Amino acid sequence: MPHPRAAAFGALLTATAICASLLAGALWTEPPPAPPARHALDDVPSGAAPPEYREDGPSLLVCPSDPEDFTERNEGVGYNKRIQNERLYEECPERGYTSLADAVADALATDGTRVLVLPGHYPGTGVQILDAPDDAAEGPGEGADLQIEGLGDSPDDVQFSAGFDHDSALVIGSRMSVYLKGFMLTEARVSGLDLGGVHSAVVEGVAGVGNRANGLAIGGAGPVAVLDCRAEGNGNAGITLSGLQTTVDSCEATGNRIGMRVGGQTDLELTGNHLHGNATGLLIAEPVADAGLRVSGNLIHDNNAEAEIDSPACEPERGGIGDAGVRCVDLTAPAGVGVAISGSGVHLADNHIWGQRLAAVAVWSPTGGPRAEGNRIEGNTLGFRDDGARSRNRIDLWWDGTGSGNCFDQPAHHTTPDVLPGCGASVDRVYGDPLRAYKVWRCGPEAVAGGEAPTGCDWLGATSTDRIEFQAAVLFATSLLFLTGAGWLAAARAPIAPRPHQMTFSAMATGAGALLLLLALWSGRADYEAIAIGLWGLGWLLAGRSWRRCGLPFFGTFTGLIGLLAVVDALDRGVWTIAPLPVSPAWLWLALLPLWTLVALGVAFRPRAREEEPAPVERTPVTAPSHDRFDW
Repeated sequence: MPHPRAAAFGALLTATAICASLLAGALWTEPPPAPPARHALDDVPSGAAPPEYREDGPSLLVCPSDPEDFTERNEGVGYNKRIQNERLYEECPERGYTSLADAVADALATDGTRVLVLPGHYPGTGVQILDAPDDAAEGPGEGADLQIEGLGDSPDDVQFSAGFDHDSALVIGSRMSVYLKGFMLTEARVSGLDLGGVHSAVVEGVAGVGNRANGLAIGGAGPVAVLDCRAEGNGNAGITLSGLQTTVDSCEATGNRIGMRVGGQTDLELTGNHLHGNATGLLIAEPVADAGLRVSGNLIHDNNAEAEIDSPACEPERGGIGDAGVRCVDLTAPAGVGVAISGSGVHLADNHIWGQRLAAVAVWSPTGGPRAEGNRIEGNTLGFRDDGARSRNRIDLWWDGTGSGNCFDQPAHHTTPDVLPGCGASVDRVYGDPLRAYKVWRCGPEAVAGGEAPTGCDWLGATSTDRIEFQAAVLFATSLLFLTGAGWLAAARAPIAPRPHQMTFSAMATGAGALLLLLALWSGRADYEAIAIGLWGLGWLLAGRSWRRCGLPFFGTFTGLIGLLAVVDALDRGVWTIAPLPVSPAWLWLALLPLWTLVALGVAFRPRAREEEPAPVERTPVTAPSHDRFDW
């Protein structure tokens, strides 16, 4: 007949295995299908290429209405071009247009006509081009059907202002080839440039500055080359890219809520860009894995601006779109993060990322959406400027632990978790760490509606003890100490009292783990977090061993099992990512803790058994002799 303790241990293991299987089965669900991309790449003609720049051919001239403004802006232009502009300005009374819209309409009527714009400020601009000409270019490498060119040395010389009277300063949504060069789009209610659905395009030296939402919004296009652009002081994304087959090279984004945002079905390469001074440097959301996104050779640093969620410009009736330069929380992204990836198929390599107050790179799976899969982070220089000077990020790599095929092959100073899967590992997790999953659910881009930001999110400005991580650590550490005390109270009421030294070592390990966990989550040190959970697990292993000896076999074995799972979780966080597990080990001990709590409270506060009265002892009377040798 088996020993009762062995039977209890076997029954507990069986029940735990069943619970773990049910939990894994419940969590192991197919991720929901990705939402259809707004613009698909399937419609892009094979062999299509961006249009070529036209240096000659017929042209139309757009002239500013203020001669003094032209003179002032033209003074900063290089000598040869300045003289040429002065000669063209003399022709304005005869053939010049004062409206860009009128010039574009006439240019589309004549094949190969360019629109040349002299330096100046053009207020009230709101041009919409939604119909392509009948002979629109369809072959690769052909000239643009529409070419708009500013004649200054920089985009600042030619400014088109919507005056906040139009949603966009320039909208192009027709199936044609477009070449845009050398001008600025500003003061639009939504986007300075809205370019979508074109056959092909080149956007060179164009700036989107001071728009309420996006500086440059480019989506649903064929091959597009975005070169030497600039986006500054826009309310949401400086540059937003969606449904593209394109290259973005040598662009700068600063002072925006998000420097650059990429989403939708995208075959994209970002190279040589400079993203700095935004709340978020680069946000990558929902790119399709088989299309791919390559990010290399970029400078991403000091994206630590705060979202101005309390600004009057961010009232809900405005839809979260603020006045020029106000960074509202309409499209939420984690502030203080250089590269935020909530999509799939991203190859991030050979970038310099430094000076981020939260994280250089953060990878997570969006709540209710497809998991982040197939992201490869390697070969980046983290925490050092491009000149070699040190400028640390608070955390170099942050991962919520969810998804498959995500790998991190590069040196890093601090990461969360402390160990990350390399590119040779095959880690597939349905759910990662519970606390980080809660953070993504509460603080991620999907959590904000109506311009209101949740509290406790360091991604949205919370600091120190206001962060949900620290608050969760306080709650867990307090509960852990209380429950451990309840367990020892139950042991003290057991038939056999525990030995003092057993309680001492267990209490020291558990208490040290609780205090170290507070320090870890306050400081953001994932290595301390792994050690803290390991100490707690060790303390409960010792406690479970002691409680079994006290005559509480089931309770002691149950406690030891949770302690063992905590030790496994610590190893998963700090030593090696355990690939075969479909969920983080933390979910296993977290699922068992409520049941353990009920058992502990039941054992601790159950009525104490009364001691049985001893059986009466029958005494046999002794007959003493009447005399002995000492009786005289």
